[in-house]
Amino acid sequence: MSKEIYVDGLGNISIQGPVVTLSFVRSSLQSGKEEGQVDNEVLQLTMTGQNLVKVTNILSNTLKRLAEKSREASAGGAKQKEVTGTKEQGAAKSKKDTRPN
Repeated sequence: MSKEIYVDGLGNISIQGPVVTLSFVRSSLQSGKEEGQVDNEVLQLTMTGQNLVKVTNILSNTLKRLAEKSREASAGGAKQKEVTGTKEQGAAKSKKDTRPN
């Protein structure tokens, strides 16, 4: 089983010929400092430029799918509100229609 490392962001990108190294950082708050936040390097990921392109494409497709699911969830919530609103309006009309004149 591989080791799982949590990161907060990308600290540095180093390119040396066909090899690319991505340095990932974890942020921590430092009391007593003006800046307040310090990034500590926790992982260096090294690969060829070609493999970086592959990883970038995979991540891009994953983000597109996440965005689609988010839009679907938002649209589903909006549709639910519309249906609920329509039912409430229908109930109000029914009450109005059943009242004696």
